[in-house]
Amino acid sequence: MGKKRVLVSYGVDIDAVAGWLGSYGGEDSTSDISRGVFAGTIGVRRLLKLYEKYNIKATWFIPGHSLETFPEECAMIRDAGHEIGLHGYSHENPTNMTLEQQKDILDHTYRLLTEFCGKPPRGSVAPWWETSKEGCELLLSYGVEYDHSMSHSDYECYWLRAADEWTKIDYEKEASHWMKPLKKGRETGLVEIPASWYIDGTYHLRHMSLAGRQDD
Repeated sequence: MGKKRVLVSYGVDIDAVAGWLGSYGGEDSTSDISRGVFAGTIGVRRLLKLYEKYNIKATWFIPGHSLETFPEECAMIRDAGHEIGLHGYSHENPTNMTLEQQKDILDHTYRLLTEFCGKPPRGSVAPWWETSKEGCELLLSYGVEYDHSMSHSDYECYWLRAADEWTKIDYEKEASHWMKPLKKGRETGLVEIPASWYIDGTYHLRHMSLAGRQDD
């Protein structure tokens, strides 16, 4: 039998010393900051050695906070020929921000990565995998070509559909107020590389860690 080849895309989110751990203690937790420092230094270097060993090129989505906190390690990622994409500044949740805040963060991190890499970023992952209603249009306005935050499919790329409309549940009103189907939006020119929880290593490893704590 002839050899078979499988195309695999590797992505890494460097959420070191950022707000993504907010639901677990987060920004004010000295222990979480310590784990973030480990991720941004030792963890990054170990992954780089692993990828070098197997000649793997990956896309690293780096928050501006991590880029400015760990410039040496991020330079190692860049110089090894890996792609670097957008991932917010402090891993803030886009759905909790105003439109102006979203614009300020995208503008700042876009310029930050462009200067650091010598070329503009082509892709983006929304922090928390939470995309705001305005997120797609904001990325397109900066010429970003692809996103990796949505899950209309599990592994097949597609053109992202924006401006879907749904009715939120409001328990202060009659049920008939929110019993309405989704109104589909329009297809855009942003390529979506779907995000799947089932192939994301963080969640499997985190559950193993929690199970270990319960056994102690």
